[in-house]
Amino acid sequence: MTQAADPIMNAAPPSPETGRSEVAASMSIALPLALTNLGNIAINTTDVVMVGWLGAEALAAGMLGFTLIFLFLLGGIGLTSSVPALTAQAHGSGDARAVRRPIRQGLWASVLYSAPAIAVLMHGEWILLMLGQDPTASRLAGEYLAYAAWSLPFILGVMVLRALLATLDRAAVIVWITGSGIILNAAINYGLIFGNWGLPRLEIVGAGVATTATSAVGFTIIAIYVVTHPAIRGYHVFRRLWIADFERLKAIVRLGAPIALTALLEEGLFAASTLMVGWLGPLTLAGHTIALQCTAVAFMIPLGISQAGTVRVGIAAGRRDSRAIGRAGWTAMTLGLAVMLIAALAYWVIPEPLARQFLDASDPDAGAVLAIAVSLLGVAAFFQLFDGIQVVGLGILRGLNDTRVPLAYAAFGYWVCGAPLAYVLGFVFGYGAVGIWIGFIVGLGAVAALSLARFSARDRNGLVEKFVAVHA
Repeated sequence: MTQAADPIMNAAPPSPETGRSEVAASMSIALPLALTNLGNIAINTTDVVMVGWLGAEALAAGMLGFTLIFLFLLGGIGLTSSVPALTAQAHGSGDARAVRRPIRQGLWASVLYSAPAIAVLMHGEWILLMLGQDPTASRLAGEYLAYAAWSLPFILGVMVLRALLATLDRAAVIVWITGSGIILNAAINYGLIFGNWGLPRLEIVGAGVATTATSAVGFTIIAIYVVTHPAIRGYHVFRRLWIADFERLKAIVRLGAPIALTALLEEGLFAASTLMVGWLGPLTLAGHTIALQCTAVAFMIPLGISQAGTVRVGIAAGRRDSRAIGRAGWTAMTLGLAVMLIAALAYWVIPEPLARQFLDASDPDAGAVLAIAVSLLGVAAFFQLFDGIQVVGLGILRGLNDTRVPLAYAAFGYWVCGAPLAYVLGFVFGYGAVGIWIGFIVGLGAVAALSLARFSARDRNGLVEKFVAVHA
Protein backbone atom coordinates (compact mmCIF):
# COMPACT_ATOMS: atom_id res chain seq x y z
CA MET A 1 0.00 0.00 0.00
CA THR A 2 1.39 3.41 -0.91
CA GLN A 3 0.84 6.50 1.11
CA ALA A 4 -1.00 8.17 -1.73
CA ALA A 5 -3.48 5.27 -1.94
CA ASP A 6 -4.65 5.73 1.63
CA PRO A 7 -6.11 9.22 2.22
CA ILE A 8 -6.15 8.76 6.00
CA MET A 9 -2.40 8.65 5.94
CA ASN A 10 -1.78 12.15 4.62
CA ALA A 11 -4.68 14.12 6.02
CA ALA A 12 -4.00 16.38 8.98
CA PRO A 13 -6.65 16.14 11.72
CA PRO A 14 -9.24 18.93 11.76
CA SER A 15 -8.70 21.74 14.22
CA PRO A 16 -11.41 22.31 16.87
CA GLU A 17 -12.87 25.75 16.32
CA THR A 18 -14.38 26.29 19.78
CA GLY A 19 -13.40 25.78 23.38
CA ARG A 20 -16.17 23.21 23.78
CA SER A 21 -14.91 21.10 20.87
CA GLU A 22 -11.37 21.32 22.26
CA VAL A 23 -12.62 20.07 25.64
CA ALA A 24 -14.25 17.10 23.90
CA ALA A 25 -11.11 16.36 21.89
CA SER A 26 -8.88 16.64 24.96
CA MET A 27 -11.13 14.50 27.16
CA SER A 28 -11.33 11.74 24.55
CA ILE A 29 -7.57 11.36 25.03
CA ALA A 30 -7.22 12.32 28.69
CA LEU A 31 -9.87 10.01 30.13
CA PRO A 32 -8.43 6.75 28.73
CA LEU A 33 -4.90 7.81 29.71
CA ALA A 34 -6.00 8.71 33.25
CA LEU A 35 -7.82 5.38 33.62
CA THR A 36 -4.74 3.59 32.33
CA ASN A 37 -2.58 5.41 34.87
CA LEU A 38 -4.97 4.33 37.64
CA GLY A 39 -4.87 0.79 36.28
CA ASN A 40 -1.09 0.74 36.52
CA ILE A 41 -1.35 1.76 40.18
CA ALA A 42 -3.82 -1.10 40.68
CA ILE A 43 -1.30 -3.56 39.23
CA ASN A 44 1.45 -2.27 41.52
CA THR A 45 -0.89 -2.35 44.52
CA THR A 46 -1.82 -5.95 43.72
CA ASP A 47 1.86 -6.90 43.76
CA VAL A 48 2.42 -5.20 47.13
CA VAL A 49 -0.66 -6.77 48.73
CA MET A 50 0.00 -10.31 47.49
CA VAL A 51 3.69 -10.25 48.37
CA GLY A 52 2.65 -8.92 51.78
CA TRP A 53 0.66 -12.12 52.34
CA LEU A 54 4.01 -13.93 52.52
CA GLY A 55 4.91 -11.96 55.64
CA ALA A 56 6.67 -8.80 56.78
CA GLU A 57 10.10 -9.94 55.58
CA ALA A 58 8.87 -10.60 52.04
CA LEU A 59 6.94 -7.30 52.02
CA ALA A 60 10.06 -5.38 53.05
CA ALA A 61 12.06 -7.11 50.32
CA GLY A 62 9.31 -6.45 47.81
CA MET A 63 9.24 -2.75 48.60
CA LEU A 64 13.01 -2.54 48.16
CA GLY A 65 12.76 -4.28 44.81
CA PHE A 66 9.76 -2.22 43.68
CA THR A 67 11.52 1.01 44.64
CA LEU A 68 14.73 0.15 42.81
CA ILE A 69 13.07 -0.95 39.58
CA PHE A 70 10.72 2.05 39.71
CA LEU A 71 13.66 4.46 39.63
CA PHE A 72 14.94 2.85 36.43
CA LEU A 73 11.44 2.70 34.99
CA LEU A 74 10.92 6.37 35.77
CA GLY A 75 14.07 7.27 33.86
CA GLY A 76 12.97 5.21 30.86
CA ILE A 77 9.48 6.68 30.83
CA GLY A 78 10.96 10.16 31.00
CA LEU A 79 13.35 9.39 28.15
CA THR A 80 10.55 8.19 25.88
CA SER A 81 8.14 10.95 26.96
CA SER A 82 9.23 13.02 23.98
CA VAL A 83 7.63 10.46 21.65
CA PRO A 84 4.02 11.67 22.17
CA ALA A 85 4.93 15.25 21.27
CA LEU A 86 6.95 14.27 18.19
CA THR A 87 4.23 11.89 17.02
CA ALA A 88 1.47 14.44 17.56
CA GLN A 89 3.40 17.14 15.72
CA ALA A 90 3.90 14.84 12.75
CA HIS A 91 0.21 13.91 12.76
CA GLY A 92 -0.73 17.57 12.85
CA SER A 93 1.39 18.18 9.76
CA GLY A 94 -0.34 15.30 7.93
CA ASP A 95 2.92 13.44 7.25
CA ALA A 96 2.41 9.69 7.78
CA ARG A 97 6.08 8.83 7.42
CA ALA A 98 6.95 11.38 10.08
CA VAL A 99 4.31 9.85 12.38
CA ARG A 100 5.91 6.41 12.39
CA ARG A 101 9.49 7.64 12.72
CA PRO A 102 9.34 8.65 16.42
CA ILE A 103 7.36 5.48 17.23
CA ARG A 104 9.98 3.24 15.66
CA GLN A 105 12.87 5.06 17.25
CA GLY A 106 11.00 5.23 20.55
CA LEU A 107 11.02 1.43 20.49
CA TRP A 108 14.74 1.56 19.73
CA ALA A 109 15.28 3.92 22.66
CA SER A 110 13.28 1.59 24.91
CA VAL A 111 15.55 -1.35 24.11
CA LEU A 112 18.78 0.66 24.22
CA TYR A 113 17.84 2.08 27.62
CA SER A 114 16.58 -1.20 29.03
CA ALA A 115 19.67 -3.25 28.19
CA PRO A 116 22.07 -1.50 30.61
CA ALA A 117 19.27 -0.96 33.13
CA ILE A 118 18.61 -4.71 33.25
CA ALA A 119 22.34 -5.37 33.63
CA VAL A 120 22.43 -3.07 36.67
CA LEU A 121 19.26 -4.52 38.21
CA MET A 122 20.74 -8.01 37.95
CA HIS A 123 23.07 -6.82 40.72
CA GLY A 124 20.18 -5.53 42.83
CA GLU A 125 21.20 -7.48 45.94
CA TRP A 126 24.70 -5.99 45.88
CA ILE A 127 23.32 -2.46 45.32
CA LEU A 128 20.94 -2.75 48.27
CA LEU A 129 23.67 -4.13 50.52
CA MET A 130 25.87 -1.17 49.59
CA LEU A 131 22.99 1.08 50.61
CA GLY A 132 22.95 -0.49 54.05
CA GLN A 133 19.81 -2.59 53.70
CA ASP A 134 19.10 -5.79 55.62
CA PRO A 135 20.97 -8.79 54.08
CA THR A 136 17.95 -11.09 53.97
CA ALA A 137 15.68 -8.43 52.49
CA SER A 138 18.40 -7.53 49.97
CA ARG A 139 18.77 -11.17 48.92
CA LEU A 140 15.04 -11.61 48.40
CA ALA A 141 14.78 -8.29 46.55
CA GLY A 142 17.64 -9.38 44.30
CA GLU A 143 15.80 -12.60 43.47
CA TYR A 144 12.70 -10.60 42.57
CA LEU A 145 14.66 -8.14 40.41
CA ALA A 146 16.37 -10.93 38.47
CA TYR A 147 12.99 -11.65 36.85
CA ALA A 148 11.11 -8.35 37.13
CA ALA A 149 13.90 -6.40 35.40
CA TRP A 150 13.01 -8.01 32.07
CA SER A 151 9.69 -6.17 32.13
CA LEU A 152 11.38 -2.84 31.38
CA PRO A 153 11.51 -3.00 27.55
CA PHE A 154 7.90 -4.22 27.39
CA ILE A 155 6.59 -1.50 29.71
CA LEU A 156 8.46 1.21 27.82
CA GLY A 157 7.32 -0.29 24.51
CA VAL A 158 3.72 -0.03 25.69
CA MET A 159 4.29 3.64 26.56
CA VAL A 160 5.64 4.30 23.06
CA LEU A 161 2.77 2.55 21.27
CA ARG A 162 0.34 4.32 23.60
CA ALA A 163 1.64 7.61 22.19
CA LEU A 164 0.57 6.52 18.71
CA LEU A 165 -2.87 5.43 19.89
CA ALA A 166 -3.40 8.67 21.83
CA THR A 167 -2.36 10.76 18.83
CA LEU A 168 -4.81 8.89 16.59
CA ASP A 169 -7.55 9.13 19.25
CA ARG A 170 -7.55 5.36 19.80
CA ALA A 171 -6.40 5.37 23.43
CA ALA A 172 -9.57 3.73 24.76
CA VAL A 173 -8.26 0.28 23.81
CA ILE A 174 -5.42 0.75 26.31
CA VAL A 175 -7.97 0.89 29.13
CA TRP A 176 -9.30 -2.55 28.25
CA ILE A 177 -5.83 -3.99 27.89
CA THR A 178 -4.73 -2.51 31.22
CA GLY A 179 -7.87 -3.83 32.92
CA SER A 180 -7.14 -7.28 31.54
CA GLY A 181 -3.56 -6.88 32.73
CA ILE A 182 -4.74 -6.29 36.30
CA ILE A 183 -6.62 -9.61 36.24
CA LEU A 184 -3.80 -11.49 34.51
CA ASN A 185 -1.16 -10.14 36.89
CA ALA A 186 -3.24 -11.10 39.94
CA ALA A 187 -3.85 -14.58 38.53
CA ILE A 188 -0.18 -15.24 37.78
CA ASN A 189 0.78 -13.85 41.20
CA TYR A 190 -1.73 -16.14 42.88
CA GLY A 191 -0.44 -19.15 41.00
CA LEU A 192 3.31 -18.59 41.22
CA ILE A 193 3.70 -16.80 44.56
CA PHE A 194 1.71 -19.41 46.49
CA GLY A 195 1.99 -22.49 44.27
CA ASN A 196 -1.69 -22.71 43.36
CA TRP A 197 -3.22 -24.47 40.33
CA GLY A 198 -0.38 -26.96 40.19
CA LEU A 199 2.24 -24.26 39.58
CA PRO A 200 5.52 -24.12 41.52
CA ARG A 201 5.60 -22.01 44.70
CA LEU A 202 8.14 -19.30 43.83
CA GLU A 203 7.10 -16.77 46.49
CA ILE A 204 8.61 -13.32 45.76
CA VAL A 205 10.23 -14.61 42.57
CA GLY A 206 6.72 -15.42 41.33
CA ALA A 207 5.83 -11.73 41.58
CA GLY A 208 8.81 -10.89 39.38
CA VAL A 209 7.79 -13.48 36.80
CA ALA A 210 4.20 -12.17 36.86
CA THR A 211 5.37 -8.61 36.27
CA THR A 212 7.40 -9.53 33.20
CA ALA A 213 4.81 -11.95 31.81
CA THR A 214 1.97 -9.44 32.16
CA SER A 215 4.05 -6.68 30.56
CA ALA A 216 5.05 -8.92 27.65
CA VAL A 217 1.45 -9.98 27.00
CA GLY A 218 0.26 -6.36 27.17
CA PHE A 219 2.88 -5.19 24.66
CA THR A 220 2.09 -8.08 22.32
CA ILE A 221 -1.65 -7.35 22.32
CA ILE A 222 -1.11 -3.65 21.63
CA ALA A 223 1.37 -4.44 18.85
CA ILE A 224 -1.15 -6.80 17.22
CA TYR A 225 -3.81 -4.08 17.49
CA VAL A 226 -1.49 -1.56 15.84
CA VAL A 227 -0.69 -3.81 12.87
CA THR A 228 -4.26 -5.03 12.31
CA HIS A 229 -6.57 -2.07 13.00
CA PRO A 230 -7.74 -0.54 9.69
CA ALA A 231 -7.15 3.03 10.89
CA ILE A 232 -3.61 2.33 12.15
CA ARG A 233 -2.03 -0.45 10.12
CA GLY A 234 -1.38 1.86 7.17
CA TYR A 235 1.28 3.65 9.22
CA HIS A 236 3.48 0.52 8.95
CA VAL A 237 5.03 1.10 12.36
CA PHE A 238 6.97 -2.17 12.45
CA ARG A 239 8.09 -2.25 8.82
CA ARG A 240 11.91 -2.19 8.63
CA LEU A 241 12.04 -1.67 12.37
CA TRP A 242 15.63 -2.94 12.43
CA ILE A 243 16.83 0.09 10.45
CA ALA A 244 18.09 2.85 12.73
CA ASP A 245 17.01 6.45 12.20
CA PHE A 246 19.71 8.20 14.17
CA GLU A 247 18.37 11.69 13.45
CA ARG A 248 15.02 10.90 15.06
CA LEU A 249 16.61 8.80 17.81
CA LYS A 250 18.84 11.73 18.68
CA ALA A 251 15.80 14.03 18.84
CA ILE A 252 14.04 11.62 21.21
CA VAL A 253 17.03 11.52 23.53
CA ARG A 254 17.68 15.28 23.30
CA LEU A 255 14.09 16.10 24.26
CA GLY A 256 13.53 13.12 26.54
CA ALA A 257 16.62 13.33 28.73
CA PRO A 258 15.49 16.60 30.42
CA ILE A 259 12.05 15.04 30.99
CA ALA A 260 13.67 12.02 32.63
CA LEU A 261 15.75 14.26 34.88
CA THR A 262 12.67 16.32 35.77
CA ALA A 263 10.81 13.16 36.79
CA LEU A 264 13.75 11.97 38.88
CA LEU A 265 14.00 15.36 40.59
CA GLU A 266 10.32 15.22 41.49
CA GLU A 267 10.49 11.63 42.71
CA GLY A 268 13.53 12.57 44.76
CA LEU A 269 11.51 15.39 46.31
CA PHE A 270 8.81 12.98 47.47
CA ALA A 271 11.44 10.56 48.76
CA ALA A 272 13.01 13.43 50.71
CA SER A 273 9.63 14.30 52.21
CA THR A 274 9.22 10.74 53.43
CA LEU A 275 12.71 10.69 54.92
CA MET A 276 12.13 13.98 56.73
CA VAL A 277 8.77 12.89 58.11
CA GLY A 278 10.36 9.60 59.15
CA TRP A 279 12.59 11.56 61.54
CA LEU A 280 9.41 12.56 63.40
CA GLY A 281 8.52 8.98 64.31
CA PRO A 282 6.60 6.00 62.92
CA LEU A 283 3.11 7.30 63.72
CA THR A 284 3.73 10.58 61.91
CA LEU A 285 5.23 8.66 59.00
CA ALA A 286 2.14 6.45 58.85
CA GLY A 287 -0.14 9.50 58.69
CA HIS A 288 2.08 11.05 56.04
CA THR A 289 1.95 7.84 53.98
CA ILE A 290 -1.85 7.88 54.00
CA ALA A 291 -2.02 11.50 52.82
CA LEU A 292 0.66 10.94 50.19
CA GLN A 293 -1.11 7.83 48.85
CA CYS A 294 -4.37 9.77 48.49
CA THR A 295 -2.62 12.47 46.49
CA ALA A 296 -0.79 9.86 44.38
CA VAL A 297 -4.05 8.23 43.30
CA ALA A 298 -5.74 11.55 42.53
CA PHE A 299 -2.61 12.72 40.66
CA MET A 300 -3.17 10.07 37.98
CA ILE A 301 -6.05 12.11 36.56
CA PRO A 302 -4.17 15.41 35.96
CA LEU A 303 -1.26 13.29 34.72
CA GLY A 304 -3.57 11.89 32.04
CA ILE A 305 -4.74 15.42 31.23
CA SER A 306 -1.11 16.52 31.01
CA GLN A 307 -0.35 13.69 28.59
CA ALA A 308 -3.39 14.63 26.53
CA GLY A 309 -2.26 18.27 26.60
CA THR A 310 1.10 17.26 25.16
CA VAL A 311 -0.67 15.52 22.29
CA ARG A 312 -3.20 18.28 21.61
CA VAL A 313 -0.59 21.06 21.71
CA GLY A 314 1.72 18.92 19.57
CA ILE A 315 -0.95 18.40 16.91
CA ALA A 316 -1.66 22.14 16.82
CA ALA A 317 2.07 22.87 16.60
CA GLY A 318 2.37 20.43 13.71
CA ARG A 319 -0.29 22.47 11.88
CA ARG A 320 1.59 25.70 12.76
CA ASP A 321 -1.68 26.95 14.28
CA SER A 322 -0.78 29.40 17.04
CA ARG A 323 -4.38 29.96 18.16
CA ALA A 324 -5.00 26.23 18.41
CA ILE A 325 -1.84 25.85 20.49
CA GLY A 326 -3.16 28.33 23.02
CA ARG A 327 -6.65 26.82 22.99
CA ALA A 328 -5.30 23.30 23.56
CA GLY A 329 -2.92 24.36 26.31
CA TRP A 330 -5.41 26.42 28.30
CA THR A 331 -8.10 23.78 27.90
CA ALA A 332 -5.78 21.19 29.44
CA MET A 333 -4.92 23.57 32.26
CA THR A 334 -8.58 24.31 32.98
CA LEU A 335 -9.48 20.61 33.02
CA GLY A 336 -6.57 19.81 35.32
CA LEU A 337 -7.47 22.59 37.72
CA ALA A 338 -11.13 21.53 37.81
CA VAL A 339 -10.23 17.95 38.69
CA MET A 340 -7.80 19.04 41.39
CA LEU A 341 -10.40 21.37 42.91
CA ILE A 342 -12.71 18.37 43.29
CA ALA A 343 -9.93 16.38 44.97
CA ALA A 344 -9.08 19.31 47.25
CA LEU A 345 -12.73 19.67 48.22
CA ALA A 346 -12.82 15.98 49.18
CA TYR A 347 -9.78 16.43 51.42
CA TRP A 348 -11.47 19.35 53.17
CA VAL A 349 -14.96 17.85 53.48
CA ILE A 350 -14.37 14.12 54.09
CA PRO A 351 -10.75 13.71 55.24
CA GLU A 352 -11.58 11.29 58.05
CA PRO A 353 -13.53 8.76 55.93
CA LEU A 354 -10.73 8.82 53.35
CA ALA A 355 -8.01 8.21 55.93
CA ARG A 356 -9.96 5.44 57.69
CA GLN A 357 -9.74 3.28 54.56
CA PHE A 358 -6.04 2.77 55.29
CA LEU A 359 -6.37 1.88 58.98
CA ASP A 360 -7.34 -1.10 61.11
CA ALA A 361 -9.77 0.19 63.76
CA SER A 362 -8.53 -2.43 66.23
CA ASP A 363 -4.98 -1.07 66.08
CA PRO A 364 -4.30 0.89 69.31
CA ASP A 365 -2.37 3.51 67.32
CA ALA A 366 -5.14 4.00 64.75
CA GLY A 367 -6.58 7.08 66.49
CA ALA A 368 -3.25 8.90 66.62
CA VAL A 369 -2.41 8.06 63.01
CA LEU A 370 -5.90 9.11 61.89
CA ALA A 371 -5.52 12.53 63.54
CA ILE A 372 -2.18 13.09 61.81
CA ALA A 373 -3.51 11.95 58.44
CA VAL A 374 -6.56 14.22 58.69
CA SER A 375 -4.40 17.25 59.51
CA LEU A 376 -2.12 16.51 56.56
CA LEU A 377 -5.01 15.98 54.15
CA GLY A 378 -6.13 19.53 54.89
CA VAL A 379 -2.71 20.74 53.73
CA ALA A 380 -2.67 18.19 50.91
CA ALA A 381 -5.60 19.99 49.31
CA PHE A 382 -3.26 22.87 48.40
CA PHE A 383 -0.51 20.40 47.53
CA GLN A 384 -2.86 18.67 45.07
CA LEU A 385 -3.82 21.93 43.38
CA PHE A 386 -0.26 23.04 42.73
CA ASP A 387 0.89 19.54 41.80
CA GLY A 388 -1.87 19.29 39.20
CA ILE A 389 -1.11 22.72 37.75
CA GLN A 390 2.62 22.07 37.49
CA VAL A 391 2.28 18.66 35.82
CA VAL A 392 -0.15 20.02 33.22
CA GLY A 393 2.06 23.08 32.69
CA LEU A 394 5.08 20.89 32.03
CA GLY A 395 3.00 18.68 29.72
CA ILE A 396 1.75 21.45 27.44
CA LEU A 397 5.27 22.88 27.16
CA ARG A 398 6.46 19.45 25.99
CA GLY A 399 3.99 19.72 23.14
CA LEU A 400 6.24 22.52 21.85
CA ASN A 401 9.41 20.46 22.47
CA ASP A 402 10.25 22.78 25.36
CA THR A 403 11.96 20.54 27.94
CA ARG A 404 15.28 22.10 28.95
CA VAL A 405 14.02 25.30 30.55
CA PRO A 406 11.28 23.41 32.44
CA LEU A 407 14.03 21.14 33.81
CA ALA A 408 15.69 24.24 35.27
CA TYR A 409 12.33 25.30 36.71
CA ALA A 410 11.96 21.88 38.36
CA ALA A 411 15.46 21.96 39.84
CA PHE A 412 14.82 25.45 41.21
CA GLY A 413 11.32 24.79 42.52
CA TYR A 414 11.87 21.33 43.99
CA TRP A 415 15.36 21.61 45.41
CA VAL A 416 16.17 25.31 45.81
CA CYS A 417 12.76 26.35 47.16
CA GLY A 418 10.86 23.26 48.27
CA ALA A 419 13.26 20.93 50.07
CA PRO A 420 15.19 23.57 52.08
CA LEU A 421 11.98 25.36 53.12
CA ALA A 422 10.42 22.04 54.14
CA TYR A 423 13.36 21.35 56.44
CA VAL A 424 13.32 24.85 57.92
CA LEU A 425 9.57 24.86 58.57
CA GLY A 426 9.49 21.29 59.80
CA PHE A 427 12.48 21.31 62.13
CA VAL A 428 13.85 24.82 62.70
CA PHE A 429 10.43 26.40 63.29
CA GLY A 430 8.97 23.19 64.71
CA TYR A 431 5.90 22.83 62.51
CA GLY A 432 6.63 19.14 62.01
CA ALA A 433 4.99 17.22 59.18
CA VAL A 434 2.67 20.11 58.32
CA GLY A 435 5.68 22.39 57.87
CA ILE A 436 7.37 19.83 55.64
CA TRP A 437 4.28 19.62 53.44
CA ILE A 438 4.03 23.43 53.25
CA GLY A 439 7.63 23.60 52.09
CA PHE A 440 6.96 21.18 49.27
CA ILE A 441 3.77 23.04 48.36
CA VAL A 442 5.86 26.17 47.85
CA GLY A 443 8.26 24.21 45.63
CA LEU A 444 5.47 22.80 43.48
CA GLY A 445 3.84 26.23 43.37
CA ALA A 446 7.04 27.78 42.04
CA VAL A 447 7.23 25.23 39.22
CA ALA A 448 3.54 25.72 38.45
CA ALA A 449 3.87 29.52 38.28
CA LEU A 450 7.01 29.43 36.14
CA SER A 451 5.51 26.89 33.72
CA LEU A 452 2.31 28.87 33.30
CA ALA A 453 4.24 32.08 32.79
CA ARG A 454 6.38 30.46 30.11
CA PHE A 455 3.39 29.07 28.22
CA SER A 456 1.57 32.41 28.51
CA ALA A 457 4.60 34.17 27.04
CA ARG A 458 5.25 31.50 24.38
CA ASP A 459 5.04 34.04 21.56
CA ARG A 460 7.23 36.56 23.35
CA ASN A 461 9.73 33.82 24.20
CA GLY A 462 9.70 32.63 20.60
CA LEU A 463 8.70 29.05 21.45
CA VAL A 464 6.41 28.69 18.44
CA GLU A 465 8.86 30.42 16.11
CA LYS A 466 11.67 28.15 17.27
CA PHE A 467 9.49 25.12 16.70
CA VAL A 468 8.60 26.24 13.18
CA ALA A 469 12.24 27.04 12.37
CA VAL A 470 13.41 23.60 13.49
CA HIS A 471 10.63 21.77 11.63
CA ALA A 472 10.55 23.91 8.51
